Amino acid sequence: MSNETLFYICGIALAVSAIVVSLIGLRVRSFPGKAAPLVALWFIALIGASTTFAVLHAQDEEHEKKAELSKASHEAEEAESH
Repeated sequence: MSNETLFYICGIALAVSAIVVSLIGLRVRSFPGKAAPLVALWFIALIGASTTFAVLHAQDEEHEKKAELSKASHEAEEAESH
């Protein structure tokens, strides 16, 4: 799976989790109670994963652009020499 796909999966999971936790919190007065550390860890893990895959995806895009620019530069140099 690509870093872009994993970034989107983690981001969507983070958004859905936020909505679900909000809805549960509005309905259940005692929420999160003893589950607070687990809820916090869940969100920390999703935020960490989303951030990591966002950075990795940005690095992948940077490498792709550098390769495209290098190829275009090489082609332009060949065109000028002929």
